[in-house]
Amino acid sequence: MLLKNAATPSTPTQTRPVVRWLALGGWMLVALANLLFFLFDLISDYSQMLVPCAGVLGMAGGCNFLAISSEEVAVLSSWGLTLQNYAAVMLIPPVICLLAYWALGGLILWRQGTSRLGLTVSLALIVLPVSTISGSHDWSGNNPTLIFLAVTVAILGNVIMIGFLYLLPNGRFSPQWAYIPLTGTIMLVAALSLDVNGIIALSAQTSSLLQIIIVGLVLFGGSLQIYRYLRDANTEERQQTKWIIFGVVSYVVTVMLWVLIFGSALVIPAGRPRLLVNLCSWFFAGSFLLLILPAAITIAILRYKLWNIDPIINRTLVYGGLTLMVVLLYILTVGGLGLLFRSSGSLPISLIATGLIAVAFHPVRERLQRGVNRLMYGQRDDPVGMLTHLAQRLETADSPESILPTLVETIATTLKLPYAALWLPQTESQWEPAAVFGQQTDDLLMIPLLHQNREVGRLFVAPRGPGERFSQEDERLLATIAQLSATSVQAAQLTFELQQSRRQLVTSREEERRRLRRDLHDGLGPVLAAVALQADTARDLTDSDPAETKAILNDIMDQAQTAVSDVRRLVYNLRPPALDELGLAGALRQLAQTVQHQVAITIDTQGRLPPLPAAVEVAAYRIAQEAMHNVVKHARASRCTVTIGADNGLLLVIVDNGWG
Repeated sequence: MLLKNAATPSTPTQTRPVVRWLALGGWMLVALANLLFFLFDLISDYSQMLVPCAGVLGMAGGCNFLAISSEEVAVLSSWGLTLQNYAAVMLIPPVICLLAYWALGGLILWRQGTSRLGLTVSLALIVLPVSTISGSHDWSGNNPTLIFLAVTVAILGNVIMIGFLYLLPNGRFSPQWAYIPLTGTIMLVAALSLDVNGIIALSAQTSSLLQIIIVGLVLFGGSLQIYRYLRDANTEERQQTKWIIFGVVSYVVTVMLWVLIFGSALVIPAGRPRLLVNLCSWFFAGSFLLLILPAAITIAILRYKLWNIDPIINRTLVYGGLTLMVVLLYILTVGGLGLLFRSSGSLPISLIATGLIAVAFHPVRERLQRGVNRLMYGQRDDPVGMLTHLAQRLETADSPESILPTLVETIATTLKLPYAALWLPQTESQWEPAAVFGQQTDDLLMIPLLHQNREVGRLFVAPRGPGERFSQEDERLLATIAQLSATSVQAAQLTFELQQSRRQLVTSREEERRRLRRDLHDGLGPVLAAVALQADTARDLTDSDPAETKAILNDIMDQAQTAVSDVRRLVYNLRPPALDELGLAGALRQLAQTVQHQVAITIDTQGRLPPLPAAVEVAAYRIAQEAMHNVVKHARASRCTVTIGADNGLLLVIVDNGWG
């Protein structure tokens, strides 16, 4: 059963028509400039890769970072490839990134181009290939104008990329003062870019300090996404923020890994190994991993509701951590054994490291998978542990009233659910919440709680994120929890009903005492007081007026009889004397004889009645008395049968041939 609640979607900030057209014009100019610079960079890189590097490989030796040595040209020849083939192949990843980023940027511009957020993100996707894949600008030479234009475009691209970290997913700053660190970051990025391109001159210490501050401010901008996710985002924006954080982290990790691997390749002596590492790292990072960021941002803005990112994040964390551990284990093993045996690059050492990785791979992956699953899904993969924890929490509940809230809270926290609620029946058709944890979201899954084939409660739970659905493992675990929790819910209900019954008994007893006090004080008390006064008067008149004394004594006798009748009535109301004298069946027959002249009442006893508690006898007697009274006064009946017997308790059936 699903309950739907309307969610309030986030609305992008719209721009005014004039501002929108100006922004669109600026967008076109920046996009055109980036496209031209990108093409110039490709042409420059292609021409530089056609010349084998004679010095130190990499830009430190004056060569293009993709250039290869003469030895590697010979390797290409052995593969049947020319240097022109190599240069053309190495241009494929940046072209793929350019097409992908531009396609996604254009799609966002088309769908969200009327909002500041759409313009900013689409422009960020347009300029990103120039600042990441390309960006050497060697074609500019020493022309100040071209250098200034290239630096301006690079600064603008970096500013836009940093800016959308502060503005996604709704185009607003959160918190409101976040524009202050963004402004500082923009100024520092501009200064560093001018320094790198030789327009201004900064000392090495100042340049290093600027780089550290910029990295810190960029990380701060990323942390604001976490702050927005936790404190200042609705359910829709949280799903978007998930994709953004995933894309940004994947992008940063990809660039760092590529720099690490590519930098390691430059250290490897020229030849076949370095060429293979160069090709694989360049294609893997440039053609695949760098596309994660635009894909994540596009999904977050356009169609985030159609995908569930949690499985992707789960696999990324598991295999990313596994890759890191494998690399570390290999490095530590090879390095440690190399130092121990004073050997490097030995085949036996590599085989030993590979064997250790093969042995440790499966248990490490299992541990990582369990840890990530516990982080994201709670104790879903450990139902025994989850149920044990639930039983311990219920066992240590402070009071019966805290059992249901503890049950709901434990289910929500152990399974990482944002909302859980337990509803109990008030009547056959009316249900009310008895315990609630978290804030209700759009879709709720209802699991009935059955105890002895009777529905004693309903458990409502929300998926972990908007637009998500519970997996089969989740549903099976929730069904098991509901089955085992039904007993606790039933026990809590019985405890509550018992407490209610006790309160009613205490209330009834106090009301009965209050009635007795009132009857004694207002009825019997004045009569006895009057008797005492009249007796005193009669004593004074005994010698002087015997006739008056006799009259007073007669009056005293009448009042005494009235008092006796009141006492008998009070005692009768507490417990009819006939019950003690005749038993329940005899008392009912005596009661029936008082109305025999109006209705023929038959008392039918089924077998011998067992000894009954006094309270049960009085209750049955009063019920039968009220029923006989109703038959006589309202039913217009001529016959009435009262059946009394024992059937796992006291059975009392009253039947008449009347109208109502």
